Amino acid sequence: MKIRLIWLAAVLCILAAWGLWQVYTGWGLVTLDYDKAPVSKVLRDISRQSGIEIASNLDPDTTVSISIQRASPIKALDILSVRTDSSWRLGYLGALDRASIDAALNTFRSGGETTDWTAHGRGGFNMVQPESGAPLDLRRVQWKCSGEGELSALLEEAAEETGIFIAAPAAWNPVVYAPKNGTISQVIPRLFRQAGGVSLEIFLLRRQSNEWEREDGNRRRPSWIGTTGSSNEAGRSRGWSNRMGDPSRIAERVEAQIALLPQEEQAQAQKDFQTMRQFWEGMGELPEAERRAKAQEFFNRPEVAERMESRRAARWAKMTPAQRIARSKSYWERKVEKRQDDP
Repeated sequence: MKIRLIWLAAVLCILAAWGLWQVYTGWGLVTLDYDKAPVSKVLRDISRQSGIEIASNLDPDTTVSISIQRASPIKALDILSVRTDSSWRLGYLGALDRASIDAALNTFRSGGETTDWTAHGRGGFNMVQPESGAPLDLRRVQWKCSGEGELSALLEEAAEETGIFIAAPAAWNPVVYAPKNGTISQVIPRLFRQAGGVSLEIFLLRRQSNEWEREDGNRRRPSWIGTTGSSNEAGRSRGWSNRMGDPSRIAERVEAQIALLPQEEQAQAQKDFQTMRQFWEGMGELPEAERRAKAQEFFNRPEVAERMESRRAARWAKMTPAQRIARSKSYWERKVEKRQDDP
């Protein structure tokens, strides 16, 4: 009898240990199984399971179908953005108090513009992508601040050198000391605390927009929260610096993001970046016709075309069958229209 009790206790201990291990290894992972559910419900579920905060300006009643098992919240959000034809970014918002941050988020959710905030983060964030097509978790990217200075200048430095999005009230710009080095999820909150404020790490999901015109006549990329205060008209095609930002900071960003890749992919990623950088720098002030010709020549290179096709395939894998059909139809309609317009 005693032996049987010992065996039973041992089995129960093993089962308990197995259960705890399952909970531990799945902590923060996301499992979803929705068919045409409101996107607001899906976002709440991702947030509940992972512990991340998400803000979206999508129509809450937008329906989405998504089924994933034990995925990272980053992957879940990435697939969701594809399914809803939206885009997402990791963001850090800072202000003197939490009420100001909440007000800015409410404006973002309602589709308004927070013109009294400054946005930092030009040129997008995904300059490096694993061969698997999975998104990078930029919360883990390392950043070293160059030194003390005005808060806005250091935030711009952080955004350009890592690829994250940062926003803060435009009127709040004290001089601060350089924070201790670390991951961006550690350093940015330190920077805002040194400025006497608070911060919030949040993932932003934004509907796509083709609205480039502004009342002042300039053409600007639609912002997330805040305004950059600079026109993007000239920068869209006149070289690496204007298009993407400071070349040295872009190089820092690529290095930081490459460090997040699997070890076996890092050398090729370095090579790919140098090739792309040389291409943009070579465009310089070329006339439009020559830029188009050089671009066509570059993107028709077998190695470049292969990488682009790999990325396209990774994105298509995140789409629903209906989305793939719609994209293919749109592609062929544009091809036919272009052929008819050609002399």
